[in-house]
Parts: sequence; structure tokens; C-alpha cells
Amino acid sequence: GERTFCAADLSRLQILAHLVAGGHRAGKVVPLEMEQLLTLLDERSAKQPASPQPGDIEHHTLSLLTMLTSPSFADALEIWLAALIKQVRLGPFVAHVLPAFNRAVGDAWQKGRLSVHTEHRYTEAIVRVVSRAMPDFPGKPSPPGVLMTTPPSELHTLGLLALQVQLRLAGAEVIGLGAQLPVDELLAAVSVYGAKVVAISISLNLDQDKAGEYLQLLRSGLPSDCAIWAGGAGCAALPKPALNGCEVFSDTSSAVLRWQQMCKEHLPSKMAAL
Repeated sequence: GERTFCAADLSRLQILAHLVAGGHRAGKVVPLEMEQLLTLLDERSAKQPASPQPGDIEHHTLSLLTMLTSPSFADALEIWLAALIKQVRLGPFVAHVLPAFNRAVGDAWQKGRLSVHTEHRYTEAIVRVVSRAMPDFPGKPSPPGVLMTTPPSELHTLGLLALQVQLRLAGAEVIGLGAQLPVDELLAAVSVYGAKVVAISISLNLDQDKAGEYLQLLRSGLPSDCAIWAGGAGCAALPKPALNGCEVFSDTSSAVLRWQQMCKEHLPSKMAAL
């Protein structure tokens, strides 16, 4: 009494589920031929919102720094950020504008132009505004699943927030585990959630030896089919042995493209397992 499907049916159903989760109407895609479905899948992967121009990003960054040095910035900051996200759209904001903001705020803090509490207020505002801007998507997120965290003593998480938003916009299953997760807890989480990617953010503030040890302990404890994605300015300072077995990304958009590639590779492997 059980319904069975051949390999071709399973492949078609997986692609249909992926397209519907990405916003396509079921009534429009179900009647399509396989070749048409694959074309839509490729178009969805390649379609990216227009990137803001460098001059516009510089202008927005100067506006942010001016606001942060104003005594009354707290009342206006979140309103301004929400309006900016609406203007440039969420995806381009986290991919291009947010990294520029983070660099500028970090530099201003290091040079003594911004106080610690101002930097923290900026971080909290970004997290709240970006979280509110995230749309709800119908359907089940697409595998492979991604877990995100930072090593102990690493408090900076805005890079992971940007990646989380972009992956979710692409239809990925993403689970944020907060900051400073020990290796044993992360390994347990991978087992519980069945994740195939672990994304780790490392800033320049984290000790290089501790960062390298964390990554290598993680690699030795993870299944061979679970990838480690490492990102953040601190990765560039790590020696090559510390990054063995890791995929290193200089920007979040590259990581999203890698996930989309893995998503396509996942379809035939899941069919074979079934």
C-alpha cells in the first residue's frame, strides 16, 4: 500500500520543492517539463539583486559615521537603517553595504573616534533591523543545512548575520548557534541537525593559535562529508596549516554561490540514498 517513485520522479519532486520554496507558484511549475524546471533552477541561482555602486556605499558609510558621532543618534539610527535597507534591498545591503559599515565602525573604534558602547549600540541596531527585514518564506528550506557560530572568545557575529540572511534568501536551511560555541558542543549540534556545512567567523581580535586549534579540532571531529566554511578578516592572518580541510571565503556572496552549487549536487546524492 506504499506509493513508490522512480529516480526521475524523485529528482523532479526535489526540484519542484526547491522552486516552490523560492517563491514559484506550484500551479505554474508542476506542469513544466524537466528541462524547463532545470532552466528555472539555474535562473534562480544566477539571479542576484543589483549591487549598490561604490560611490553610494561610501556616501551611506559617511552618513552612518556622522550619525554615530551625534549625541542623539540612538533615536534615529534604526529608523535610518530600516529606510536604507528598503531602498537598496536586504540582499545587497548585507552583501555590500554592511561589510563597509563594519569596517568603518571598527576602524573608527580602533582610532578612538567611537566609544565601545557606541560600537555595541551599532551592532544591536543592525541585528534588530536586519532581523525585522527578513521575509517569511513558504515551504521547507532546502538542504544542505548550515550551522553557524564563532570560536570561544570570538564575539563578532555580524559577518555570520550577513551570510545567514543571504543563505535564507536563497532558500537554505540555516541554524544560528550564537557566538563562542565550544568544539564539543558544535560537534553535538552537527549530529543532532544533520548539517553538511559549519560556518565559522574569525575576526582579527581572536588569537591566531586559538583560532587554528579550534578549526583543526573541528575538522578532526566532523564527518568527512561535512564542510567547514571559514570567513572573516582573521582568516587571512592564519597560517595555511590552520586552514587545512577548510573552505575559506573572503565575502559572503561567494559562500552563497558555493551553497547553491552544493544544493544542485545534493539532488542526485539524495536520490541515490532513497
